[in-house]
Amino acid sequence: MCENEVINKTAESIKEICSPQSIILVSNKVNTEGDLVSFKFVVVVDDEVESTAELECRLYMQIDCEIPYDIVLYKMSEWNKFKNDIGTFAWKIYNTGAYIYGEKL
Repeated sequence: MCENEVINKTAESIKEICSPQSIILVSNKVNTEGDLVSFKFVVVVDDEVESTAELECRLYMQIDCEIPYDIVLYKMSEWNKFKNDIGTFAWKIYNTGAYIYGEKL
């Protein structure tokens, strides 16, 4: 897990709602005082998820976080397709992201 309580709490909420394969911290921004001001996750879910758009909406509706955050969802088959395609967002995250939950797939 990450050292930041807000990031960890948000990741735990995501885990409880959708049981993802992985949650990857893409970025976190801090202000000049060192306070977290925003962050972004990539969440890899099973292919059985019918609609990532609906899941994304549900996550935003059910997770209360005092700091702005973004979620990018990938189905497992999409993740597997793009994570090794040099230059894609998935490739960058696969190679530089911090795994908050799950293992590097």
